[in-house]
Amino acid sequence: MEVDLKIIQPFIDIVTEFLTESVPTENLPRVDAIFVFDHYEPQVAHHAAKLWKKNKASHIIISGKGRDTIPKGFETEAGFYSSLIESDGVPKKVLILEKESTNSLENVLMGMAAYRNAGVNPKSVIACAMAPLLRRSCATLRKQFPEITVYGSAFPMPEEWFTPRRIIRLLGELERLDDYAKKGDIVKVEIPNDVLSAAEKIRRHPLQ
Repeated sequence: MEVDLKIIQPFIDIVTEFLTESVPTENLPRVDAIFVFDHYEPQVAHHAAKLWKKNKASHIIISGKGRDTIPKGFETEAGFYSSLIESDGVPKKVLILEKESTNSLENVLMGMAAYRNAGVNPKSVIACAMAPLLRRSCATLRKQFPEITVYGSAFPMPEEWFTPRRIIRLLGELERLDDYAKKGDIVKVEIPNDVLSAAEKIRRHPLQ
């Protein structure tokens, strides 16, 4: 029998808030580029477009081939995001696409290589990703390019997004912060005790 998610929602909120390393839009400075981590959820692309239209950056880097979740009609998730961002009124000339990477480390390495191949060496970026993936995304950029100042930005996640399957993925994201730091992919991220406690309380309830 599945748990009533309302019972564990306060704990989900604690974990999600920690994983979402996001600066309020009004507090974001203007940077060299908005760095978009590919996904099949369209909200990330729309959020990046909003940031560009608020004059937060000159360019938008869209990085990622995707795997088995590429939307129908597109060869890559980067291509999918590009179409959404252009449909929001962002000119194609400001977009830099990288269409080969299949994980967050490759997103960063290949995406930044594509940007530098375009003749730009960024000093600062705003990372855009799904909210629960944002802290790891920022940590990857900081590890691989410590000379670049990184800010995170995400759209608010609706409660209905948090299905049991996604909550399990949320808990796995905490484990990845430790595992990926040991691999050298990301900078070390300290997880506060209240977040660890909230995760443990979620695990006590059957989610599948």
